[in-house]
Amino acid sequence: MNPIKTIGAAALVLLLGSNNSFAQSFKQGDKLLNAGVGIGGGLGIPVGVSYEQAVSDRISVGGYLAYARKKESYNEYGEWKYSYVLAAARGSYHLKVNSERFDPYGGAMLGYNVASVKWSGDGSEPVSASAGGFMWGVHIGTRYWASQKVGAFAELGYGATVLNVGVAFKL
Repeated sequence: MNPIKTIGAAALVLLLGSNNSFAQSFKQGDKLLNAGVGIGGGLGIPVGVSYEQAVSDRISVGGYLAYARKKESYNEYGEWKYSYVLAAARGSYHLKVNSERFDPYGGAMLGYNVASVKWSGDGSEPVSASAGGFMWGVHIGTRYWASQKVGAFAELGYGATVLNVGVAFKL
């Protein structure tokens, strides 16, 4: 099962699924959970979750956790397998718009990336190593609320991915 197709289909259903009217799209006290996949950025296809708590009607703080893998094959010689675990704190500023469904925002994150690599090839001993380092990123994005509790999100940015899309929930 392709995770990008699955999340894309779910987001489309959510976008088309509801016509109910509801209150302001972002307000103090909201607890938000995003689950999505990333595209671009050199880490493969990260699958991740983020949580945000609205500390005011414009500011949210929270965390981001993701996992990604990728391979580089060298024909009959072998392949490198990379894996990444990303953990970061993030904060966002939410723009005031005249819409009950859209929640546009921009923000930044600071965290840590634990990376490991393994070589496997014919006629050689497997080699592996791990490393870690601080990571940072910036993002702009929006959520579209299909109902009071479920919606879709998309973020453009620099850091873990170039494009991050998925499903959003108000807890």
